[in-house]
Amino acid sequence: MDYRVLITDAALDDLKGIVSFIAKDDPHAAVRVGERLIDHALSLGEMPARCPFHDAVRGIRKMTATPFQIYYSHNEEAGVVHILHFWHAARLFPEF
Repeated sequence: MDYRVLITDAALDDLKGIVSFIAKDDPHAAVRVGERLIDHALSLGEMPARCPFHDAVRGIRKMTATPFQIYYSHNEEAGVVHILHFWHAARLFPEF
C-alpha cells in the first residue's frame, strides 16, 4: 500500500530556511539539498514504519538524511504520512 505524503506548513518553512541558508554560499548546492530532502520525504509513502520513533507516545518518527532529520507521523487507516519538520541534526529538537 502506498501512502499519500503531505508536507505541513511548518516543514515547508523549515525547508525554505535550510535552502535559503545554503544558497547564501552555493545556490546549486541549495537546490540539490532541497530536492534530496523532498525525495527522502516522498519515499516514506512506500514504507513509513521503517524509521525509528522519536516520540512513540505521540507517534512521531525520525528519518535521517544526513546531516538532516525528517520528523513525521503516519496514519495507517487513512493511508497518510505527515511530514512535520525538516531539521538539521546539530540543532535542538523542534517543537511539536
